Amino acid sequence: MKNIFKSILVAIVVLGSFTSCEESDLSIDTLYNEVDTTGAALRMLSYPNDLVNVSGGTFSNCMCYSMEVQEGQGTPTPDFKEVRVYFSSYNDQDTEFPTTDADGNEFSEVLYQTISNPEFDQLSSTNNLPMYELSIPMEELITAFPGAQFTVPSFIVTRFELEMNDGRVWSVNNAGATMSGPYFESAFARKTIFLNI
Repeated sequence: MKNIFKSILVAIVVLGSFTSCEESDLSIDTLYNEVDTTGAALRMLSYPNDLVNVSGGTFSNCMCYSMEVQEGQGTPTPDFKEVRVYFSSYNDQDTEFPTTDADGNEFSEVLYQTISNPEFDQLSSTNNLPMYELSIPMEELITAFPGAQFTVPSFIVTRFELEMNDGRVWSVNNAGATMSGPYFESAFARKTIFLNI
């Protein structure tokens, strides 16, 4: 009789395990199945000073970044095409009033540099990922906006775009707010105070 009860109990457990392995219709499972979690981060390892000028002295006369690229699935060799660096200049810290020339014409965003994948030829000591050191002398920034009437201070926004080999482009407009936080440090845009002195 004991063997019959054991056999029945084992059969119930086996049947119960088959019926509990169905597809879940919970919201979290739908989220995991439908949301694209691949993507990439352009992680900033070091940022320029918040305040820069042309002459140096007390302030820095260079906007210098150290950056690395990390793909969403964590591969040590991310599959990306290039990183593009853009500038825009504003007369106010809220970035509502673009810098103008002497005739009052507003400057639009300027492509400063395109950095190809092979130029990320160092590995960062932080995460052992492809790394690049970007150095932008302030004299070059001034020549990017010919005839600009910079106020003191002006506010320079540096924006980055990361293009993957499959054509996807990541920048400030489509990288979630969590990317720019302290974990990912993937701020695709950075505002710097510029004193044209």
